[in-house]
Amino acid sequence: MTGKRPILFATDGSPSAEEAQKEAFELAQRLDAPLLVVSVVHAALPAFGYAGYGYSNIVVELTEAERHRVTALLASVEEAAEAEGVHCSTVAADGFAVEEICRVASDYDVQLLVVGSHGWGPAKRLLSGSVSTGLVHSAPCPVLVVRPHEQAGLHVAAA
Repeated sequence: MTGKRPILFATDGSPSAEEAQKEAFELAQRLDAPLLVVSVVHAALPAFGYAGYGYSNIVVELTEAERHRVTALLASVEEAAEAEGVHCSTVAADGFAVEEICRVASDYDVQLLVVGSHGWGPAKRLLSGSVSTGLVHSAPCPVLVVRPHEQAGLHVAAA
């Protein structure tokens, strides 16, 4: 990386992360800063009916599949960044998303963290948690939460 502090883009590959990716690329270009991209391996474990023989094999297979997905996602973002002229490096993390993203932000002394917002609303956010909200409260640096355009338009119209 160059001498400038990087911008960290946290992605899960979801559609909401696409808007955040565009914003992260643009900020890196404007600030002439390197871009660091992080994605966290999160294997969805089967809930019921697998407690017997073979459960550990299923967990290993799901985790391995998720690692491959994250590796492919990071390679894709890195390729897109380089095509836009943005110096980019990547980190695959393993664990709880908010904790791991904050750890990477601290380890690399990033100047800004860019993340997308799923726009789930209060009910779903209560049940599943919100990574972007967790990052706003826990990150060791400023956090830019990028909302999808259609969600942002709804809030403007309601104002």
